[in-house]
Amino acid sequence: MHMHFSFADLLHPVRSFDRGVIHHGPSMARITAALAERRREGRRSIRILDLECGDGERLLRTAACARELGFVAIEGVGVDLSVGRIRHARREAQAQAHHSTRLEFQVAEAMAALAVEQDGAADLILMCDAQPYPASPLAIALARVSVGPVLGAP
Repeated sequence: MHMHFSFADLLHPVRSFDRGVIHHGPSMARITAALAERRREGRRSIRILDLECGDGERLLRTAACARELGFVAIEGVGVDLSVGRIRHARREAQAQAHHSTRLEFQVAEAMAALAVEQDGAADLILMCDAQPYPASPLAIALARVSVGPVLGAP
């Protein structure tokens, strides 16, 4: 894995991906299992939030997996503090555009992004880090926004 640092992210390294393996956050196996569970429930549409999405690779792969599982309406929002990584994510989303998928990438901090979301707005939330302490402001915001699983690092 290559670690790169961004002046916009002085407090933590920017995530990178080697050979399609996601090194931070939930594995694609866990993401696929969560998506498959939503399909078994009869869901045909899904809304995904990816907090600290980096260059967007995890959200792009999640959207592609959702299409393969039969979702016909996929909405995703990725947020990260790095302007450069978000710029890259937007270019990749445009290059991989699909009629069933609408992805948006925003420069924002996770708490700020969650603050503007409606209650129960997300079917799946992805995070780079482990689950926050249950009484923390982040955990409370995640519980308010999510109607499905919140997947973080193992």
